[in-house]
Amino acid sequence: MTPDEQRRANLAQFAITSHLGDRLTEAKRNAKLAANTPDADRRQAEWRQASDRLTQWLKERQLDEDTVVEVSNAFLQAMEDGYTLVMHTGGGGDADAYLELRQRAAVTREWLRDQGYSVPVYSKQPGL
Repeated sequence: MTPDEQRRANLAQFAITSHLGDRLTEAKRNAKLAANTPDADRRQAEWRQASDRLTQWLKERQLDEDTVVEVSNAFLQAMEDGYTLVMHTGGGGDADAYLELRQRAAVTREWLRDQGYSVPVYSKQPGL
């Protein structure tokens, strides 16, 4: 593996780990807020699923198909949100944040494809 390939792999793996960790934190918070409500069982199941996904990723570096779609879509959404922010604010420091989000989305999605995962095509930019 070349140094550039290693850097890209590290970035993608870090981004995936961060996303799955954030999802676990969110699911845990939602489960606690839903305690003693009709929504409690569903929120507990989401918390367990988020925990299982992160655990599987950390132990085996494996993702199921639904997780791949979730991760790749999350990075695209962050990229689109960054682009919208840049367009509304006129750039400046936000432009750098947008470029970083775009790079993270591109590298992560490319790395997932390199690992053999089926990553949905992004219709607005087919190469992404």
